[in-house]
Amino acid sequence: MIVERLSNGANIVLRKRTDVSSVSVQFWLKTGALWENDNNRGVAHFLEHMVFNGTKEYLPGEIEKIVENLGGELNAATSYDYTFYYITLPAVHFQIAIKLLKELVFFPLLGSAMVEKEKPIVLEEIARAKNNPKTLLWRYFLQQLYKETNYRFPILGSKDTVSSFSSETVKNFHLSHYHSENLSVAVSGNIDEKAFSIIEETLSDIPFGKRNSNIKPDKTKVLEKEILIKHPAVANVHTVMGWRLPGLIECSDSAVYAILESMFSYGRSSVFYQRIVEKGLAYGISAGVEQFLGGNTFYVYGITDEGKNGKFEEEVVSVLKMSVEKELFDFAKKKVLKAETFKLEAIESEAEEIGFSLTVLDTIEHYLNFIEKVKKLSFEEFLEKIEFLHSESFKVKLLHGKSEVVL
Repeated sequence: MIVERLSNGANIVLRKRTDVSSVSVQFWLKTGALWENDNNRGVAHFLEHMVFNGTKEYLPGEIEKIVENLGGELNAATSYDYTFYYITLPAVHFQIAIKLLKELVFFPLLGSAMVEKEKPIVLEEIARAKNNPKTLLWRYFLQQLYKETNYRFPILGSKDTVSSFSSETVKNFHLSHYHSENLSVAVSGNIDEKAFSIIEETLSDIPFGKRNSNIKPDKTKVLEKEILIKHPAVANVHTVMGWRLPGLIECSDSAVYAILESMFSYGRSSVFYQRIVEKGLAYGISAGVEQFLGGNTFYVYGITDEGKNGKFEEEVVSVLKMSVEKELFDFAKKKVLKAETFKLEAIESEAEEIGFSLTVLDTIEHYLNFIEKVKKLSFEEFLEKIEFLHSESFKVKLLHGKSEVVL
């Protein structure tokens, strides 16, 4: 594996895979909704849409057509702490993928006509989100947990902000955040010894800037322990229970959280499935950790009938406070290790892990050492790290009724 930093500040990681004939090339940027302000909420996501509307060298839709004609796939995603773009295609076209991503990411036109064309598309996304119960619940949940940082705002933005976007709005965000210092290139696939020099030469003319940093942990204290909200589109009771934990800039307990999630909600053998779903207390239940730079949240989310919600919550609390046996811990750890090993066999997933590690955590160590950390995590340390489950959670419930909140 090659791990290098270019003279312009871009991070490059190349993972050669001789067991495949394809390659996944990913451009990760240390920018997202976390770096927005009150005047441009949603611009990070909007920009992700806009880059597909033509560049200095390619007409709108031309890059997608080239990739598809080569038997490849092109896509992108925006979060709070990062944005990434990727092309996966036969490895013989690696150089084309690098060139196309450079054009797409760093040299889009971002003209006024295309901004106006894209607005109705994103506004429709926002409208659809308002009728999605789980999205509504999660947004309100984050609003209460993160009152000091942008995690409380939806990534899509609002109708007012998106409607106000101009070409200048989008170009300013692009200029400030899409540059070499914020870039990490993650590659997994059947590449040859020329791959690094191809990247170095191709990216020699991309814009330069200062890497995004100075991210502070969100220290919001949640005063209310339970909040009820209503929406007419909801048929059942949606409940999310959560605990605020230190963010990725303070500590990294990802191995602990992975085992905890495996224990509670990985498959039919999980504790929640056995004690909640099998008993008919919920239509579905999941548990996991939402990890951000400024804060992490362990959550439990379930959908129940109104008449069963009380019993559902009682059983969830009982499960969370149960005495964990070492046998259960070992079984959950084994499931995590198998899942991680299987996931990394896919070049897209492996490149994503590399990109996330480099971009969000500013180090390749998370990608390199995560499986080893899971293996080495002791039962005693695990029990110590999950003590927070014995404290009272913050809870939001979404019920049927006239809407009482604006999100």
